[in-house]
Amino acid sequence: MMKAQKSDIEFLDYKITKFEYVNLLQSKEENIKYEVRVNPQIGKIVKDDEHGKYFVRLDLALQINGKKGRTILTKIRCSITGLFAGSTKLNEKDFLSLCATSGFANLIMITRSVIISFTSQSGNIPVIMPLINLLKTYEQNSQKKE
Repeated sequence: MMKAQKSDIEFLDYKITKFEYVNLLQSKEENIKYEVRVNPQIGKIVKDDEHGKYFVRLDLALQINGKKGRTILTKIRCSITGLFAGSTKLNEKDFLSLCATSGFANLIMITRSVIISFTSQSGNIPVIMPLINLLKTYEQNSQKKE
């Protein structure tokens, strides 16, 4: 076994700020294709010199559409906010980079489990959100902006 490295950021708290679920399935149909859209937002960094820490709020909005052909049968809208901290021994750019990757990855994992739990308790087939490649998502999004 390898010794795990502790992250340079701390995950202090989170809150689900929005959750909407619309299901038009008539039965436990299969062959539903899920499309996921993400909107990550990084708040303003607050530097606490007294304690040697940075603080930042991350907001993540997810939209999931479950389609069969062209018909959207399932819609999920979920937003989550997370509070993260890091040592000022990191420079601000590195802190932001860690939050943009590890921070959002943690928020996505929490959201994913909330969606699985809620939808499985609704009497329908649980919606299992596909895993998201954040780095590739960021790259594609930055290429579209250029």
